[in-house]
Amino acid sequence: MRKIFIVTLTSEERATLQGLISSGKAAARKLSHARILLKVDSSEGSPGWNDAAISQALDVGTATVERVRKRFVEEGLEAALGRHRPRR
Repeated sequence: MRKIFIVTLTSEERATLQGLISSGKAAARKLSHARILLKVDSSEGSPGWNDAAISQALDVGTATVERVRKRFVEEGLEAALGRHRPRR
């Protein structure tokens, strides 16, 4: 199946995510989403893993990988890293 939401990180976004992971001073969910975004990055010189490989390597569900990918493309980096707040 061809992916609709293709993640392409800029060098600044990649540096931000790598800094976040290397410091380790964030919520586990945020660090997990940062790792997902780095693995799914399809820009030149990046791994560009598929969702199944990422879910197995990071021990998360494929739905989580798809959701993070979609939120990054539609809403940006901060939305993909942060928690989803339900509308009331």
